[in-house]
Amino acid sequence: MPAARFFLSFTLPAISAAYVFNLSSSYAGTSFRRRDINTNQYQYPTTQRLSSTQLSLGKRVSIQQVKSRQKIKQQSLKSLLDVENDLCARGYRYIIGADDTGGAGCIAGPIVVASCCLLKPLPWFLHIENESTDHIVSQSAMETLSKVNDCKILTRDLRQDIFDTVKQYPDVFAVSIAQRSPQQVDEMNISRATQEAFAESIETLVDQYELPFGEIYAIVDGKLSPKLYSSQRKQYHLLDECEKFDLPKISEIFPVRPYVNGDALVYTVALSSIIARVVRDAIMNDLHHQHPLYGFAEHAGFGRRDHIEAIHRLGAIEGVHRMSFKQVKGR
Repeated sequence: MPAARFFLSFTLPAISAAYVFNLSSSYAGTSFRRRDINTNQYQYPTTQRLSSTQLSLGKRVSIQQVKSRQKIKQQSLKSLLDVENDLCARGYRYIIGADDTGGAGCIAGPIVVASCCLLKPLPWFLHIENESTDHIVSQSAMETLSKVNDCKILTRDLRQDIFDTVKQYPDVFAVSIAQRSPQQVDEMNISRATQEAFAESIETLVDQYELPFGEIYAIVDGKLSPKLYSSQRKQYHLLDECEKFDLPKISEIFPVRPYVNGDALVYTVALSSIIARVVRDAIMNDLHHQHPLYGFAEHAGFGRRDHIEAIHRLGAIEGVHRMSFKQVKGR
């Protein structure tokens, strides 16, 4: 039995005006010109192309908006220390800030996490800002440190200057770095690798400088806080010792809290963002010298178009690229 055939018929509604629409590539964006069938004349939409004056005004408005957003993010040194001041007033002497770079936006290179803490009491640090003569950090160094902010809005040279200044004063700044390689990112996932690096960086700083748990408060940039398993094990061991020798019990493990936009609002987090960025940039520059055709010095491992095109052209590098990422997988 032959297959049944169905035909669909319908009537188009009457068009009040007879127009034929044609794409016009000579105008900005996707615009249309229409031809009146009766007069055979083309009619164009009233707003076809922005004048040079309008374009210039639009650019100025756009630049002003960007500058306005940057101005909001750029805080003074004193306002960046507001969080630390509040925590110090609550009895926390050591405020650890932590931030990462090379996260989900990168398809090559390691995740780098930096943690930083002021070893001197915070009032002492603010005392320096007020140009006291009794200080350890030089005035020129303090001028550099007062420019600390979110690393993304600082120039490469300024980030390097701040990094070098911090290294000059190891008795003022405690710093710890942790990394997770591309292989480790592939083996777990980007979120877990990042959180483990946060935990390692914070715990290494605490152990290296033997900071007392009861006086520590850690702040990490973002929405998640890492689990400090090593510190918990250490705490449990100390609790056992306290019970065994009938000693006073130690306070609970120090708090670790996430802080959205912490790299723009909390001094030690902003400082950590700069340190992590400088360290990772140096790693990517080394990779650039080893593999100059990939342009690691320019894109720093981010998934930019030129980076992806280089992968398509040359192939991914084992141990450098994150092979589980969509842009790299199978290349």
